[in-house]
Amino acid sequence: MLIPKTKRLVDEKYLQSLRGQPCLVCGQGGEAHHLMRAEERGMARKSGDNWAVPLCHKCHMELHAFGDEQTWWDLEGIDAKEWALKNWGKYNGSSD
Repeated sequence: MLIPKTKRLVDEKYLQSLRGQPCLVCGQGGEAHHLMRAEERGMARKSGDNWAVPLCHKCHMELHAFGDEQTWWDLEGIDAKEWALKNWGKYNGSSD
């Protein structure tokens, strides 16, 4: 049985809008981090751009070095998936 591939959402303008936004952890200027467990994805395939959040370079590298993304966010007290959903909705004009 073949499993159909899902196409990941790509939106360079959205990623550009995230760059420079305050890091969700420390408030410094951020870069785009793609949440790793936001949607089904293949090996070595990042999630869609709609699941990107701003993290400064230092926090971004700390998250990757930590390894367990969900635990890292939990320790920081941040719901990154919720932030991504809300920000993507605002960007598309579809938020409440």
